[in-house]
Amino acid sequence: MAESSTRGPLETFSDQLDAFNSHDVDAFVDTYADDAVIHGLLDDPLLGRDAIHAFYAPRFDDPQLRCTVENLVVYENRWVVAHEVVWRTGTQTTTIGMFDIVEGKISRAMLMKA
Repeated sequence: MAESSTRGPLETFSDQLDAFNSHDVDAFVDTYADDAVIHGLLDDPLLGRDAIHAFYAPRFDDPQLRCTVENLVVYENRWVVAHEVVWRTGTQTTTIGMFDIVEGKISRAMLMKA
């Protein structure tokens, strides 16, 4: 994985996606800033790396969990917007993910599920 200070938004997003698909929760969480916020997964946002880790760790136990990216756009060398399809056991979800990436780390994410 690239150093966060040299990692651009597309590389950060790709590292996050690779960690998700390999079920590596520590590498996944490492792509997020210490004070990162994720909206759209629960009623309340996930605040910080500990909350992100706690949410994703049990999900990564699902051997069928994976994500593919159907379309991807990078704006202003900072924002990544992705049309994603996520599979879990018995479920397929289409998601639009918007990621605000600052200095090689995801600072904010908004996940809108169809």
